[in-house]
Amino acid sequence: MIYKTLFVAVLMSVQAAASDANPITVAPRAIGEPDKSFTASSIGLDYTSVLNQSPTGSFSEMGGGTFSNFYYPDTDHVVGKTGLSKHYILSASFNAVGTAAPSPQGFTATFSSFDLQIFADRTLVGRSTGLISGGAQLVPDSLYHATGEFDVVVNFAPVGGFFGSNILTAELKGLNDSYTIGAGSNFYSLHRGSGSLSFTTGVSQSLFSLERLTQETVTEGNTPATITNPEPATLFLLASGLIGLALLRRRR
Repeated sequence: MIYKTLFVAVLMSVQAAASDANPITVAPRAIGEPDKSFTASSIGLDYTSVLNQSPTGSFSEMGGGTFSNFYYPDTDHVVGKTGLSKHYILSASFNAVGTAAPSPQGFTATFSSFDLQIFADRTLVGRSTGLISGGAQLVPDSLYHATGEFDVVVNFAPVGGFFGSNILTAELKGLNDSYTIGAGSNFYSLHRGSGSLSFTTGVSQSLFSLERLTQETVTEGNTPATITNPEPATLFLLASGLIGLALLRRRR
């Protein structure tokens, strides 16, 4: 039964088919920064997330992180003079739901929805517009700890001109490190890991300017909805608190 709790520690599954990444254009001047446009093939990401799972295996997850470097033409080559971390911070937040189940190697999970948003400082510069495929594979090495890999592919809409308008899809993939504890009938887990975000391109499918996104997607009725950008440190503190409370409850 204790091993069964470990499948809540899944972030995303490698059952997703990987996309063929294409180079993209990044234009920092679109957000008011002085740096010139450049070409990138992927962006490195460090993330933290919190997951809540019911006894039936369904889960919800909230996470976020910061991007470290732009790469081109591969992850062995860092793009210079991008302004990243010097003139602006590039970050991501995501909310997801899905189901998890045991597998011969450990546990797997499959997403039913995955909402990804990317921010340059506090400015929204891109977001997912629908999940294509995604999930994770996780292998436990103790009762409460597991490691694995994830792969998620989404339709993607650039916002405001920071990313090239010809981006069609985005793929987030990498490794995760998970800690899980039971609390009552639910389970909670903390995930930390690293990965990369890459894109596919084609004939422009970007229908959203920042103004149109605000009017059509963000506004609900006459009341503007709030786009949130959770700070990675806040997510880590929240996860630590949840797991701490669960451990205290177990000791009692």
